[in-house]
Amino acid sequence: MRLEAVSPGDIVRASVRGRMFHAVVRGTVPGGLQVDPIERGISYRHLKARDVVEHWARRGRPRAQAERDVHPEQRSLLDLEDR
Repeated sequence: MRLEAVSPGDIVRASVRGRMFHAVVRGTVPGGLQVDPIERGISYRHLKARDVVEHWARRGRPRAQAERDVHPEQRSLLDLEDR
């Protein structure tokens, strides 16, 4: 996998020596990624590109304009309380 698209805050699924785990990317280091494992009992803090199996990019909340485009009948009661 190419690591250019991986940014801090993204989640990756890794396989190191046959051990699969998920981790949050903290940054890049020469030759790989610096990560914080999500599962307990994992001590790996650095990953190489070959160790990354899947990648999920962190996305922000949708812009406020998208909420206004929702049909009024589709809004929830919680949305109406905010007004």
